Amino acid sequence: MLDNERYVSLSTWTKDGNRKRTPVWIALLSDGQFGFTTGEKTWKVRRIQKNPIVEMQSCNFKGELIEGSEPFTGLARVAGINDKEYTSVKKAIRKKYGIQDQLVSFFGRFSKKYGESCAVVISLEKEKLA
Repeated sequence: MLDNERYVSLSTWTKDGNRKRTPVWIALLSDGQFGFTTGEKTWKVRRIQKNPIVEMQSCNFKGELIEGSEPFTGLARVAGINDKEYTSVKKAIRKKYGIQDQLVSFFGRFSKKYGESCAVVISLEKEKLA
């Protein structure tokens, strides 16, 4: 299952229907959803705001899909830094990735290229989880 994966390829779609994949860190949330943090100005967030359908699949740190892994489809929503969901996602990511997340967060403060931090919360289709 995806909660044990270190990296997951997140697929979002452009307005003309092209798939865009990017590797992300994800964490399982207490309510069975998944989440990750990113910058609010990233392209994946912009695409999610226009089309919330996403697909996740196991991958390596380069984003290359793991052979034989299964894709999972879900709906994503964005939570701002002041939202309760953001705090839950940030805690889950920090617990799973530890010092790596601390370093990324620290150095991320020096770059405003991707805007303020936000969280993406993903609810997967239930029939795929059974």
